[in-house]
Amino acid sequence: MLLEYQALLDNVALGIAFIRDGCFLHCNARLHDMFGWPGDQLAGQTTGLLYPSAQEWAEHSGQIATALTAGRQLDTELLLQKRDGSTFWCRFQANAIDPSEPGKGEIYLIEDLTERCAIDASVNRLLLENQAILDNVSLAITFTRKHRFLQCNPRFSEMFGWSSDELTHQTTDVLYPSPQAFAELSSIAKVTLASGQRLDTELLMQRRDGSTFWCRMMAKAVDPHDLGKGSIYITEDITERRHAQEALVRARDTLELRVQERTAELASANQRLQAEIQERLQAEKKIRHLADHDALTDLPNRRLLEDRLKQAMAAAKRSGKEVAVMFIDLDNFKPVNDLFGHRAGDLLLQAIAKRLRDLLRAVDTVARLGGDEFVLVLPEMQSQATAGETAKRILAALVQPYQIESNTLTSTPSIGVSRYPENGADVDTLINRADDAMYQAKQKGGNNYQFYSNSSAQ
Repeated sequence: MLLEYQALLDNVALGIAFIRDGCFLHCNARLHDMFGWPGDQLAGQTTGLLYPSAQEWAEHSGQIATALTAGRQLDTELLLQKRDGSTFWCRFQANAIDPSEPGKGEIYLIEDLTERCAIDASVNRLLLENQAILDNVSLAITFTRKHRFLQCNPRFSEMFGWSSDELTHQTTDVLYPSPQAFAELSSIAKVTLASGQRLDTELLMQRRDGSTFWCRMMAKAVDPHDLGKGSIYITEDITERRHAQEALVRARDTLELRVQERTAELASANQRLQAEIQERLQAEKKIRHLADHDALTDLPNRRLLEDRLKQAMAAAKRSGKEVAVMFIDLDNFKPVNDLFGHRAGDLLLQAIAKRLRDLLRAVDTVARLGGDEFVLVLPEMQSQATAGETAKRILAALVQPYQIESNTLTSTPSIGVSRYPENGADVDTLINRADDAMYQAKQKGGNNYQFYSNSSAQ
């Protein structure tokens, strides 16, 4: 259980520290990596090592104490310091181990926000650039919702003689010469925008001082299926029609190009982010796989073997069936390495691993412990006779020649078998007794199998 707890601490993406009296008791590997402190060098040190200054440490320690004394979690963002003196933004959470007994200490959860801050800065920059486009474009642009102004650019305010603040949240009918003109345009706009089309019309509109002028009005719904989300209106003074049309073409082309560039930049950034996420997920998956598998044969290693054996033993305890553990050692593997080289030996081990996988059931496990040693876990065995038949099939299969590059090689196995629950009730005992039985089989001359018994172990 302690190993599983430690594995959990060491593999989470958050830095975790256990604190008592302002000093580190224990930190996980992520926190050491995050702040550049190796091993257990933080243990016993004050938490002030993580702050840029003693004043900031004191202020934040006071905030932590206040929150935890009140029975609350402290959750904030602040600048912390690495061992080399560089600083970075973090999300910091502090929790009391036992709110009823503050003396037991606290748990700190720390998340590196460097990447998120960089993304936020990029998004803010793009928003500022888009706002600069709206503020400087020669077209009058406004955003409306339910016939009220939400936002207008400077050109729109200038064209109609209203300041942006005066128009915000005011009804849009103030721009029309009469209620009838407003009703007619609203009726046409509703049908056009709901169909997903762009409204493009010319009409007489009214400035704040009551004067009227001809405009070309273009509008588009944010969402044609829900007009309540609002619309974007672009208005142009076309009193001098020819000149206004020419200016419209230039401004519209520039605006569309800039919008396309920003859209493409955002799409590219999103693609890069998704690719990086997938790459990290694949890397994490590979790391988890390598932690549980033999690099040469891709078979489960001892760690995964022990886990599978524990599961098989638990299932056997419930079902009343047996679990067979087979320890396989190759009788004449060393000469292969000596005569044909380690590459041939590795290829032979891979070929043996494949034969073992092909022979076994889906519920069985074949693992490599290292060298030329393999261990099999065979759950749901009805009896010793069933395990014996399986051992015979394995002997018959493994003794067949192997074509390794241009060489035909042979290798005979010796197999030791232990059974749960008869020969042991824990992982190490079952494996060790299968190993003992394997040596008894090897003493018979190889290419044999032997069940463990008290007499055979003597």
